[in-house]
Amino acid sequence: MNGHSHFQVVCKVPTDYGVTFTKYKSSKTGLTVVLADIDAPLVNGYFTLATESFDDYGCPHTLEHLVFLGSDQYPYKGVLDSLANRAIAQGTNAWTDVDHTCYTIATAGSQGFLNLLPIYVDHILYPTLTDSGFYTEVHHINGKGEDAGVVYSEMQGCQNTDDDRIHLRMKRIMYPESCGYRSETGGLMERLRELKVDKIRAYHKDYYRPDNLCLIITGKVSEQQLMDALAPVEESILSKGALPPMDRPWFQTGDFASLTANVEETVLFPDEDESMGTVLIAWNGPSCHDFLQLSAIEVLNMYLTDSAVSVLQKEFVEIEVPLCTDVDFHVTDHLKTTLVFTATSVPIEDIEELPARFFQTLQQLVDKKDIDMERMAIVIDKELQKVIDCAETDAHDTAAAICIYDFLYGDPSGKDLRNSVKDHEYLQQLSRYTVQDWLDVLQKYYLDAPHITLLGKPSASFAEQLMEEEQQRVEKQCKDLGPAKLEQLKADLEDAMDKNAMELPEEILESFAIPPVSSINFINVTSARNNGPDNQENAVQTHINQDNATDVPLFIQYDHIRSRFVKISAHIATSTIPSELLPYTRLFLHAIFSLPMERNGTTMTYEEVVKGLQEDTLEYRATLGTSGGFRELAVFSIKAKAANYNKAVQWLHDILWNTKFTPERLKVVASQILNDIPSAKRDGNSMVNECLRAFQFDTKKSANVARNVLFQSTFLQDVVQQLDTDPTRVITAMEAYRRALCEPANMRLHVIGNIMDLEQPRTAFACFGATEVKELVPVTFAHDTLSPAGLAPGNLGYVVSMPSIENSYAVHSVKCPNRFDHPDIAPLLVTIELLDAMEGYFWKLIRGKGLAYSSYLDANTEAGLLNFTVYKSPNAFKAFEQAKIVIEQLISKESVIEQTAVDGAKSAVIYSLVAKENTMGHAALQSFVNQVLRQVPVTYNRDLLTAIQATTKDDICRILETYFVHLFRPESSNVVVVSSPNKVADIIEGFARHGFNIKSASLNDFTMDGLIEPNAASS
Repeated sequence: MNGHSHFQVVCKVPTDYGVTFTKYKSSKTGLTVVLADIDAPLVNGYFTLATESFDDYGCPHTLEHLVFLGSDQYPYKGVLDSLANRAIAQGTNAWTDVDHTCYTIATAGSQGFLNLLPIYVDHILYPTLTDSGFYTEVHHINGKGEDAGVVYSEMQGCQNTDDDRIHLRMKRIMYPESCGYRSETGGLMERLRELKVDKIRAYHKDYYRPDNLCLIITGKVSEQQLMDALAPVEESILSKGALPPMDRPWFQTGDFASLTANVEETVLFPDEDESMGTVLIAWNGPSCHDFLQLSAIEVLNMYLTDSAVSVLQKEFVEIEVPLCTDVDFHVTDHLKTTLVFTATSVPIEDIEELPARFFQTLQQLVDKKDIDMERMAIVIDKELQKVIDCAETDAHDTAAAICIYDFLYGDPSGKDLRNSVKDHEYLQQLSRYTVQDWLDVLQKYYLDAPHITLLGKPSASFAEQLMEEEQQRVEKQCKDLGPAKLEQLKADLEDAMDKNAMELPEEILESFAIPPVSSINFINVTSARNNGPDNQENAVQTHINQDNATDVPLFIQYDHIRSRFVKISAHIATSTIPSELLPYTRLFLHAIFSLPMERNGTTMTYEEVVKGLQEDTLEYRATLGTSGGFRELAVFSIKAKAANYNKAVQWLHDILWNTKFTPERLKVVASQILNDIPSAKRDGNSMVNECLRAFQFDTKKSANVARNVLFQSTFLQDVVQQLDTDPTRVITAMEAYRRALCEPANMRLHVIGNIMDLEQPRTAFACFGATEVKELVPVTFAHDTLSPAGLAPGNLGYVVSMPSIENSYAVHSVKCPNRFDHPDIAPLLVTIELLDAMEGYFWKLIRGKGLAYSSYLDANTEAGLLNFTVYKSPNAFKAFEQAKIVIEQLISKESVIEQTAVDGAKSAVIYSLVAKENTMGHAALQSFVNQVLRQVPVTYNRDLLTAIQATTKDDICRILETYFVHLFRPESSNVVVVSSPNKVADIIEGFARHGFNIKSASLNDFTMDGLIEPNAASS
């Protein structure tokens, strides 16, 4: 540190998993900085304030939004995000939790991060907080008398969901009125309608102070350069003068009185499907500083719920008629913790009995002294592995969570920070616990302690009531305001928009230099192939080829990285599965890891299989596709300690070929899936995408669409019935599915790990016993499975009514390039970023006007479809209409595309490419996706960087005219909207004015053919 810095090192804390924390505190300003040294290409910032609120006006959340609208030194809306894009980032972000607010940024390399740091802190500590910013971003009434605003739209989308209603009621009972943990920090709609900007300004003055701010920085950053970047921050703070003393938030109110008696209540939530509910049970937990006790509770929770053989899964989930589809524990990170148990998708006829059965199950463990110590040892070992795995796969967020806890509740000396990272030590102590020790924990926290029980029940009449009340409220509001006032409100909104749109001087952007791409430290991965040619320069290939004791005629790619784990994945083409069997996809994937199995001439029960997998692996899963798409591939993956490599390969083989489909297990799994469908159908964003997929893809060709929840309800009900009356028919179908799928010619295997340390990287696969594969089945791309509506979008439009939501979601779809090497890919990505970016054109004119919480574009090259999504909008048509104006004005040159905006967009796209390779595992996966699935060079992403940097404004204009203009033409685009019922007519009418023939439908109108049933929809 230089001699001028006021920062002193409070403590330096090394960890067992390779991350070192250094905590600094300014002697002059009280500002705290924590640097977590992580070897990665990205640098992340988590700028955290302790925020405490005692009402439901949502000051913490509204402030989180307003901070981004300009600061003392930079009084321009969006300057922070515009500069962030030039720092090789993808804008900024933030979250509001009940006890803190955190502002985030992630940049490729440290140079842009350090350049942006003083500007970001200026926004946090000294935001403009204007009346006009509040008007558009938080709440206003538009010219139609409807309530709007970005924050208002966001809360409208979640306030009456099952999860939010149940958790808010739990908080109201658990925490006293004097405790901030009780409040809805997001803001309830009825309070947001009353909120004034002065209240937010007062809240900022109380909590947004340098001595209540912690700058958490994760990645590779020079300490000297960090202190240099902080020097102007310190100067600015000191120039504002001294602040009055402040009590540390939470320490007066966060340790509240415990529950003294049990409470049981019913909480209604809106939904037309009344078949499935939620049970939540909550208890007071220990202090957040009681690390050993919290570790014991976490391990016990995992023991009770972590797999199909765990106590609560066996009792409630893995039974012929499931009492729920999932059981889960959560421990809050508060000064005094709260322990929460949730059972989801509980059949409404069983919901009243489930809590008593839950406590009976736990009591029986105590009465019978029934703790399986062998399985407990496996759970503890797995928790140890997870600590290491998190450091490899999610180091930034893991480190940030530790630092946020310490800043909010830890001892200023760093004592608690040191204790919080001793996971290995606590788990070692727990490995010496006896049966009685575990039962004592169970008795103390879950059986003896008073608890809250909430039964979350869906209600169609409550949905109707909410809709009617809202309709009446808005009608009354319109009437009370009158035509003249409504016109005035419309003008007020335009005026606020104009004030917010104060031009950002180009020189500010130009003076903020974009760091060179050469400053980014990419992760290098070395690839090798089974039966690949010798290559003296590739030590990994040489190592593979030396393991030549047995012929292994399989396609295997090995990607060598530094890791203590190995991950083996089988990517299997589904294109050879007969179309009549494709609807079994969801059942097959859900069941495959929890079935009985033949091994060495004996039959293992499904419990033995699950227990064996738990013992030998860290994680396992069966799914469709990778993080990069390719949803027509079934992917079976197992991750294990490197020492268990051969066991993991054997498990993968046995799971694929030796598992046994039994009527009992298939019925259990099918019932679980069925019970989860009502919950899935309450998610507006998920449903709008499922509806569009149902139209645009062919269920006879696509495994991904054949498993669509819109179709699965009818199909699986038939399956369950057949398992009762003619089980052989289902089992025959499942075996036929397996035979068609698990052909070696369909299979591409991928091994990620420290390949050089594996003794038998190749011959471990001899157990697959494959015969010579002449030619691999081609990888099926999404565009190979398009329906006529997907191949030639146009003249297809539906609004789907959803009583469980209070706003609307939309997806508009048109054609775009469907080759990964298409020359338009790079300019298309830059154009999308230009429109989509925080403070991009769509952001300013859709979110900025309160027309939606967000909107975004996605070029799905694999499908050859460009999608425009409107997310959480009061009226999705209005967001569409505004987007149309934006594109038309850009094409006509009425809106000028500034070179600085193009440069920022390029920088943000470069960040997104780097972020795909931000960990060893992600870099290895990208290597496989590019070379094997996309069939492009391993250098594809880095070659794309060159094309992105070469993109010009002329390229962007051409892309807008070639692709984007079609989004707004009925003859060339498909559109699906899901909406609350009271907005359906308005949305249809709005689109009709633009030539779209939109029909109305409900989720229940979709059939396996991907079409609406005859006469089900009406114009």
